[in-house]
Amino acid sequence: MKKVVMFIAALCVVTVAGALYASAGKVSAAAPVYTLTVNGKPMQVSKSELMPYEQKGTVLVPLRATAEALGYKVNWVATEKAVSVEDSIQSALVKNGSTQVKFTGKLKIINLSQDMELPVPAQTKKGTMYVPASFFETFFNEVVVKEGNVSISAQMSSIQ
Repeated sequence: MKKVVMFIAALCVVTVAGALYASAGKVSAAAPVYTLTVNGKPMQVSKSELMPYEQKGTVLVPLRATAEALGYKVNWVATEKAVSVEDSIQSALVKNGSTQVKFTGKLKIINLSQDMELPVPAQTKKGTMYVPASFFETFFNEVVVKEGNVSISAQMSSIQ
């Protein structure tokens, strides 16, 4: 009888230890929390759903908030069922659920028109469209994802 009780006690200890080990693994595998900095200024977001997040190794940022902080115009294009992001030299059409982005250049000297493939599809969560941070590189911005921060800055140059 003592052997049966000892066996049951040992089995309970192993089961509890296994469950604790498994739950510890889940905690450490939680998605990292990201902050967003645009042109050196931390984005002041009042809603946690506007924070960047990671999916399949790609960090996504809120499209409208990021684009407007960079000084771009953002509009809904009902005929295309897409969001238009526009600066002085090009515009882009982004559709929810698509990895394809159509850029249209506005310059006559340099053709900036191109189709771009996003690493993961643009997606809408709670009414906010998210795109991979790398989307903004095509607008000639520097994008750096490091240690839980996404930094997007306009590249500046001058001729002297």
